[in-house]
Amino acid sequence: METPRNIFEGRVAGFTVIAGKQKRRLNLISLVRLISFLMVFVSVFFITRLSVMAGILAASLFLVYFFINVKQYQLVGKRQKHTSNLNAINQAELSVLNYDYQQFDNGSEFINRDHSYIYDLDIFGPGSIFQYLNRTVTLEGKKILSHLLSYPENDVNMIVKLQDAVKELTPELDNRQNFMASGQLIRESDSELQDMKEWLDEKNRYYGKLFYAIMIYAIPLLSIIMIFLTIIKFIWFQPMVLILLVQLLIISFHLRKNNRVHDKIGQKLDIFRKYADLFSYIEQEEHKSDLLKEIKEEITAEESSARRSINRLSKIIAAFDNRLNLIAGVILNGVLWWDIQCVFRLEKWKTENGNRIAQWLAALGNYDALCSLANYAFLNPEFVFPEPDTGVLLDFTLAGHPLIAPDVRVDNNIGISGKGEFIIITGANMAGKSTFLRTVAINLILAMAGAPVCSKNAKFKPVKIFSSMRTSDSLLKNESYFYAELKRLKELLDLLKNGTDLFIVLDEILKGTNSADKQKGSKVVLEEIIKLKGYGLIATHDLDLAELEKKYPENIRNKCFEVEIKGDNIFFDYILYEGITKKMNALLLMKQMGIIHENTTL
Repeated sequence: METPRNIFEGRVAGFTVIAGKQKRRLNLISLVRLISFLMVFVSVFFITRLSVMAGILAASLFLVYFFINVKQYQLVGKRQKHTSNLNAINQAELSVLNYDYQQFDNGSEFINRDHSYIYDLDIFGPGSIFQYLNRTVTLEGKKILSHLLSYPENDVNMIVKLQDAVKELTPELDNRQNFMASGQLIRESDSELQDMKEWLDEKNRYYGKLFYAIMIYAIPLLSIIMIFLTIIKFIWFQPMVLILLVQLLIISFHLRKNNRVHDKIGQKLDIFRKYADLFSYIEQEEHKSDLLKEIKEEITAEESSARRSINRLSKIIAAFDNRLNLIAGVILNGVLWWDIQCVFRLEKWKTENGNRIAQWLAALGNYDALCSLANYAFLNPEFVFPEPDTGVLLDFTLAGHPLIAPDVRVDNNIGISGKGEFIIITGANMAGKSTFLRTVAINLILAMAGAPVCSKNAKFKPVKIFSSMRTSDSLLKNESYFYAELKRLKELLDLLKNGTDLFIVLDEILKGTNSADKQKGSKVVLEEIIKLKGYGLIATHDLDLAELEKKYPENIRNKCFEVEIKGDNIFFDYILYEGITKKMNALLLMKQMGIIHENTTL
């Protein structure tokens, strides 16, 4: 059975060979292009001496052949760049298999310290789960992927649809990687998308007005007639020039507005061509899962599909961009009213298709985000798709953190059967308490996003997650650490009082006060959470908190991570045991780091 590593290595080797062939072909086309260009001059300066007609004919043929080679060079160059991207994609995935994924966008702009769990669980930022997952090539796809991780789906039917789509895309490696390679050819920016949105929202200046509907045909017709009459010497040269100058003067009055349109939508030809290519990858597949069928229908349901409509828009933009050539711009505007012609056609396209752009980009973004989740599933064939069983709150068998390599990862079982149930986890420093909290929460987030989880078997109930693990003070808000903790806990309790179903992850609450207050306060908070039917995990060094199991045997279970201390050496096995920890290691660590004296009694 082939492994992801073997597959990626094979693809790297294959694409390296293909890219080499394409590079050699580019060199050959470049040479032929140069020769054909030189032959134009040879024909003009040498062949015409023998025969003027033969020279002109030869020069014309070589010129045509030159432009054919220019076009061919562009096409092969694009294919070669696409192949290079495919090569780089597979090389990057080989790095990911070694848990090196720093080359991918980490989504740090989505970090929100006020979110119910984003900051605590390292969802975004360097080394985050988002960075590990993210292979999106559109801004909309990136935003949708971030939304799936920030606001997971809580509808069981929708989660099943997401899972089915991810399962279907997982083996479609060629289509997914071609989609990604095409998307990487051009990177769009937020400002460019904002320009397009502003243009879509603007009122039409020409389209929809009878005067311009007539004049965009009448003016070019008049200009062509005048040029023809001048050529056959039916009229003098001066009237034709006067008419062209008048048309240029009229164009100049519209120049500012037309320049603004060109700034918004012109010079974005490559972005729209990219979108058209990406739509084609969705259109060419016959999908079986409901969600992928819906996405395809979003972009093909109308008489003109998204791909065809975007291609038509690309042609208009390409024509509009001809104004950037000073000579061509003057001639086209003088003869054909080019700027007004192009803006009229753009406005016509916008009127017919503008209200569907958001729908198309959303469908494209959804597909893009699903491809990232499918790539994650492909990288980890041993992970399982959990069952969104509403009868089970949480049941993970041998769950591990997806960002920890299997050869060092220690997997543990975790299960919560009813609301109001809490597992108190005690253990020494660095024994694995915080990592375990993140393991459970991140797998639960991935489960609700429709992705597989790092577990042998898994069932869960969709639920809102709330964490308090990394509270910080704020000089800007003039808040102390303890006050920030209290605000976080109040937010948690308010959600529970309002009937929100919460899975709660707490790490050493009330750290910002003295030991006596901490013990009393922690017990009060946990009792209140239990009363309000919150459930989840709490990690603590406070062994007194674990005594609540005696008072609430139906609600509280104690588990722990133990350490083995042999002399001055500490050993961690990261296995979750039943009961309360019996060993702590703070003083030994302080001794090893030279913070306390070597002879201090432990």
